[in-house]
Amino acid sequence: MTAPLVTPPVVIAVNDRPEGVAALQWGLKRAKRLQTTAVIVPSAGDTPSAPVHLSVATRELIASTADGVDHVLHEQPEDVAQALINLSDGADMVVLPVRRRSVTMKFLLGSNAMRVIAEAHCPVVTVKSPA
Repeated sequence: MTAPLVTPPVVIAVNDRPEGVAALQWGLKRAKRLQTTAVIVPSAGDTPSAPVHLSVATRELIASTADGVDHVLHEQPEDVAQALINLSDGADMVVLPVRRRSVTMKFLLGSNAMRVIAEAHCPVVTVKSPA
């Protein structure tokens, strides 16, 4: 007798920016299609002025958008990139919100997205804002 197949979760980084909402929607659609769990990780972003928590509006958006999709919301990790890398082990994929930044800003601030792309244990999909 073989064990039933379990579909690995979809890990989704989300923030309060438009690309965070786009990544959430894309990742939840994939989780729903695969009939698997969405693991949602709040991501403050790479800028010093980025909030360290998700707004009430984004939390409500997660609740309404994830309707019908099994999901787990992680609290804001101290090191978002490392949390996503850890969660990527055994995941179907990681979905990351990304935005356009100059080379100088990437150099000065580093990039959580680049770190996750380079070190994740599964495929990584980046999602930009539709605008």
